[in-house]
Amino acid sequence: MSDLGFSTPRPAQLRRFGRVFYPAGLRLQKALAAYVNEPGRPDQLVILEHDAVFTLGRNATPADIHMSEDFLASQGVSVHRTDRGGEVTYHGPGQIVAYPICNLRGGREDVGRLVRGLEEAMIRTAADFGVVADRLKGAPGIWVETAKYRQGGGPEKLGAIGLHLSKWISTHGIAFNVRPNLDHFRWITPCGFTDKGVCSLASLLGDGAPTWAEAADRLQAHLIDGLAMDLQPTRASSRSVSALTWRRGPGGPEVLMMLRVPAHGFWWQSVTGMMEPGEEPEQTAHRELLEETGLIGVLRPLGLTHSFWVDSSIVRFPDPEPRFNTEICYSMEVSPEAEVRLEPSEHSEYQWCGLDEALDRMKWEGSKAAVVLLKKALGF
Repeated sequence: MSDLGFSTPRPAQLRRFGRVFYPAGLRLQKALAAYVNEPGRPDQLVILEHDAVFTLGRNATPADIHMSEDFLASQGVSVHRTDRGGEVTYHGPGQIVAYPICNLRGGREDVGRLVRGLEEAMIRTAADFGVVADRLKGAPGIWVETAKYRQGGGPEKLGAIGLHLSKWISTHGIAFNVRPNLDHFRWITPCGFTDKGVCSLASLLGDGAPTWAEAADRLQAHLIDGLAMDLQPTRASSRSVSALTWRRGPGGPEVLMMLRVPAHGFWWQSVTGMMEPGEEPEQTAHRELLEETGLIGVLRPLGLTHSFWVDSSIVRFPDPEPRFNTEICYSMEVSPEAEVRLEPSEHSEYQWCGLDEALDRMKWEGSKAAVVLLKKALGF
C-alpha cells in the first residue's frame, strides 16, 4: 500500500477501545494530538465505537439535519459541531471509527497521501469480506455499486472520511459501516450528497456479515500497514466501576449524589471506584459502596461499558504518556431507611435527588448515560 499511504516506518501506538461517548472522544483526540506534537513521540491509532451522534463538519449547515433536536434527543441521538472537514455524518453503534493521530512533519507533509491510505485500508477491509468498494471522484470515502445503483440510483457509501490538520498533526479520521442503524442516515443529508445512499456490510451481506470486532481486526491491520506504523508498547487502560446508587423515595426513585472534595475534582457523582488487582467488577461495586457510603445494596448491570481519557490535570502521572480508563456501569438499589456515612477524604456532602435532577447534576457523559438507562429500567 506504499503508493497510497506511507512507506517509511514510524513508531506508533495502537489504542483500541469499545464504546467512547463522542465528547469524550474529542477530549481523547485533543490529548493525544498534544502528545504527538512533541518531538520524538509516537503516532497514535485509535479504534473505537461511538454512541449515536450526528457530527457537523466545517462545511455543514443546520439544514443538513432534517429532524429537530428534541426529536433526536428522544431517539438517543445527540448533535455536535466539529473542526473536521466535510458536512454532516453519523456515528453510532455498529460502526468502526478510526482516528489516526499522526505527525506529518519531517517529510510526510502530504494530506492526499494520508487520505488515500485511509481509503485504501477501508477498500481492502471490504474486500476481505467479499465486497467490492472503490473511490469516487469528488466524493471522499469509499463507495459500492449496489443493486440500487444498477437500477439507476446513486452509489452507496460504505466508509466515510473527514480529517482535521493543525501544524501537520492529523485528528479525526474514518468511519466504516459494519452494522449501524441505517435508518439514522435518513435523518440527515449524509456528507452533503442528496443523490447517493449509505450501505453497510450487514446491508450488503446479510447474515454473512462479520461482527464489529472481526471487521475491526481487518481494518486495524490494513491501517497499520498503510500508514507504515511500527507499533510500540502501550500501557493497559485502568478499569473502574460505576454503581449508580438509588432508593425508592416517597415521590419516586432517588439517586444518591455525592460532592467530591476539591482535591478530587469538586463535582457531583454517585458511587465510583477503581478495580483492584484480582477483583471482579461486582466485587469492586460492593466494596466501593460500603467504603464510600457505609451502605449495602442489590447490584444490577446497566449494560454499559465505556472508555475515556484520564485528565492529567485531575490525576497526576509520572510521565507524559496519556492514560485511559474503562468503566463498567451498574445500578445499586439500597434500603430507603439506610443511613449514609460518607468517607470525608473523598466526599464532603450528599443529597438524594430525583432522576431528572441527578441527570442534570452528573458531569460526565457516561454518568449521564447511566442515569438514562436506570430511568428506562425503572419505566420512567
